Amino acid sequence: MTRVGYIVLIDVMLAIAAAMVIAPLLFYLYRVWATRRDKLFSYLGANSLCLYYRQFYPDQKTDEATVADVFRKYFGRHYGRRFYLLPVFLLTALTVTCACGAARTLQVWQKVDSNGHALPWIVVGALGGGFTWVISDMIDRVRRRDLTVGDVYNSIFRILIAAPFGWAFAQLVKDDIGVPLAFLLGAFPTSTLFRIARRLAATKLGVSDDPDSGKLELENLQSIGKTSAERFNDEGISTIVQLAYADPIDLTIRTNFDFNYVIDCVSQALLWIYFEDKTHTLVIYSLRGAQEACSLVKTLKSPRQAERDEATATLTAIAAALNMVPASVQTTLEQAGEDPYTEFISSIWH
Repeated sequence: MTRVGYIVLIDVMLAIAAAMVIAPLLFYLYRVWATRRDKLFSYLGANSLCLYYRQFYPDQKTDEATVADVFRKYFGRHYGRRFYLLPVFLLTALTVTCACGAARTLQVWQKVDSNGHALPWIVVGALGGGFTWVISDMIDRVRRRDLTVGDVYNSIFRILIAAPFGWAFAQLVKDDIGVPLAFLLGAFPTSTLFRIARRLAATKLGVSDDPDSGKLELENLQSIGKTSAERFNDEGISTIVQLAYADPIDLTIRTNFDFNYVIDCVSQALLWIYFEDKTHTLVIYSLRGAQEACSLVKTLKSPRQAERDEATATLTAIAAALNMVPASVQTTLEQAGEDPYTEFISSIWH
């Protein structure tokens, strides 16, 4: 291949690599993001939005005729796509800069550019690993429809720390495996890199490394596993009480979880406040959360005798399972079911 052919080939390959970083993000913003937004809007009718503002923004005066337009403007101001502009610009600039540097380096290594300057092997290996992780993470997040502004900033941060981390880790091993190690570190999530760095530093300094790796409180709820609990924790929701009284719309947008999933988690958290770990016993009686408690309480007051009898039998069975007096169980269920937050989530459940 001719000298010019090598230069063109290298430039094209690095341009494709750079596009692989940005293309999934742009696809998400112009297709997936809009779909998620419209889906959320479809869940929230005028009555539900009025309840939402009354519950979370009582100073906001709304009526059913205008509340939908008010909410759309509010959504645009606080959660619109414009918040992606700065991180997308920074990620694009960083990606293009690194791609140009890598292209010039490869051209020097292939001896098709005698006037250029090559980056050190360690830096190229570390950046390659960092970009490998970013591209993989971007594609995976677009597939899962889960790409927040914070995730884009995290990609920028990952690229910025790739070279320093690669160089630091390479100093701890033999020279001949330093470059491969710097690249292979790209297979680890950012949190794992910091965990490794913390443990290595603790070993070298002779101090204790005791990260909090136990079970998170939110994992006590039926619908929340470790990954979901960590995601809620990243958004400042670390306890069940915090989740019970969180703004579900705001939490949906910040976590990128499905709206109905967030509502279900909030419902379970509201019931947990009253029964704590006894809620695990209530599940077999179809009481997973406060919404179901609300439904049972309404059925107990139904004008139809057959429905009341069935609900009373369920209440009696629950009381026996909890070793409580039926009247006490009913009172507790009424407190959970008539909570204003339960009223709101029940009105918007789909």
